[in-house]
Amino acid sequence: MTAVPAQAPAVGTGFEVSSDAWSGAAPVAGRFVADVRPWLTHEFTVAERTARPAPADPWDWRHPDVGWGLVAREPDGASRDDLVALTDLPADIRRLVAARNGRVFRYRPASGYALWTLTDYAGDAQPFVPAAPAGADAGELPAFLLIYGGPAQVPWRVQYILNPVRYVGRLDLDGDGLTRYVDALLGEWQDSAAQWSRPVVWAVDHATGEITTLMRDVVAAPLDADLRADAELSPTFVDGRAAPATVAALTEALAEARPAVVVTTSHGQTGPLGDPERLRADLGKPVDHDHTLLDPEALLSTWQPDGAVWFAQACCSAGADSPSAYAGLFDGDLARTFDGVATLGAVTSPLPRALLGAQKPLRAFVGHVEPTFNWTLAFPPNAQPLTAQLREALYARLFLGRPVGYAMEPYYRPVGALLQGFQLAEQEFQTTFGERAKPALDLMVYSRVTAHDRASTVILGDPTVAIPLPPAAGNGAQTRNSTHSG
Repeated sequence: MTAVPAQAPAVGTGFEVSSDAWSGAAPVAGRFVADVRPWLTHEFTVAERTARPAPADPWDWRHPDVGWGLVAREPDGASRDDLVALTDLPADIRRLVAARNGRVFRYRPASGYALWTLTDYAGDAQPFVPAAPAGADAGELPAFLLIYGGPAQVPWRVQYILNPVRYVGRLDLDGDGLTRYVDALLGEWQDSAAQWSRPVVWAVDHATGEITTLMRDVVAAPLDADLRADAELSPTFVDGRAAPATVAALTEALAEARPAVVVTTSHGQTGPLGDPERLRADLGKPVDHDHTLLDPEALLSTWQPDGAVWFAQACCSAGADSPSAYAGLFDGDLARTFDGVATLGAVTSPLPRALLGAQKPLRAFVGHVEPTFNWTLAFPPNAQPLTAQLREALYARLFLGRPVGYAMEPYYRPVGALLQGFQLAEQEFQTTFGERAKPALDLMVYSRVTAHDRASTVILGDPTVAIPLPPAAGNGAQTRNSTHSG
C-alpha cells in the first residue's frame, strides 16, 4: 500500500493539470491561476442523501414507498389547471406519466428557492429537495425522477442537487425520437437482442503521459478485469494499450457482440472554439487513437443500441454548461476551452441524443457535463484510484439487473463527505496564516472540484431502466436472484 504523503494535493501555477478534453488538435491541459481564492468564493452546493428506513427494496420504483415521478419546467403564465393537466408537455410524456401514475413536479425558475424546492400542483405540495421523504404520495418526492427537457429548460444544477439524494435521469428528446424512446420504455425493450453476457469496453491510450492512459488504467482495465472474473460474462476489451482503439474497432465490436453494456474512455471533443456550429455538432464525441470522432449517424448505420446502457468517460460526453463551474480556476488552454464551450450555453451533447432517439433506442447514457481531470480520477498525494464506486455501479449493480439510477448511487455517495471536507478546510484556512494556510487552501480546491466532478456525472434516459438478466437454465428463473426492474 502506498503511504499518503503529509502534504495536501498541490494547487499552484507549477502544477500541470491534464483533462479528457480534445481541442481538435491536441489534448487540453493547463495550470491553476495564481490566486484560486476568487474561484472558491463561488457557491457550489449539493445536498447530502437523507437516510430513511423503508420496507421496500430501494430499486423497486413501482412500490409506493419508492415511487417514480417527472420533473419539468413551469412555463410562464400557465394556470394551475393547465399545469395539473400537463397541457404544456408533449403527448408522449403525458402517456408515460399516465402509464406510470407518476407525480409531476415543476421547476420554477422565477422562484427564490428554484434549486431547493419542486412544486407538485396536483398534490398541493412543494417538497424541499435535500430532505423530502421518498414516496409516491402528496408531499413526498419519489426516489426515481425523470427530468424532461434540455438544460436550458431545467438547468444541470437541478440534476446535480438531486443526484446525491434521488435516482435521476434526464430525457432531452422531441418528435419521433421521443416517441421511439417512450415506446421502448413502456414496452421494456421486449424485442431487444442486446446481450447481457457480451459487454464491450473501449479504451483509448495515447501513451504520451496524458489522461487517456490514466483513464484506461483506473476505469477501463479494472472494470474489464471485473467482467472477465465473472464466469457468466464474455467481455470484449478494445484495449488501446495493446492496439489502436479506433472508431472502426469500436464499431466492429459493437456490431459483433451486440452488448447490453458499453463502456468507453477517451478524450471528448471540445473544438474548434472558433466555429460554434461545428463545436455544437461535435461536442463531447469520443476521440479515437487517430483523433477521429465517433460519428453517431455512421455508427447507427451499422449498429443499433437496442436497449444497451452506455457509460462514456470523456469530456462533455453528456453536455456542457454556461458558465463553466470551473471558470476562474484554471489558466491556459483549460481556461480558453471552458470559456469557449460555455458560449454554446447549457446543452446536451449530440451522441446521447442520437442514441436515445435511435430506431432501436439506447436505454440510458451516463456521461459528464464538463471535463474530468487526472486530479479527480486518482488522489494526487498517493495516486490512489478513485473509481471503486464507479466499478461497483457498472458491474456489481448494473449486471445484477438493478435500475441504472440505483446502480449509480455509489458513485454519488462521496459528494456529501467531500463538501463537508471543503467546509472543514475552509474553517482551517480562515484561522491560519501564511504558508501554514496553503494545505487548507489546496484541500478546499480539491474537495470542491472532486465533489462537482461526481455530481456532474449524469444519467440521460429514464433512471428506472435496467438490463434484463438471462433466465437460469431449466426453471425459467432469472440468475443472480435478481428481478428485472426496467
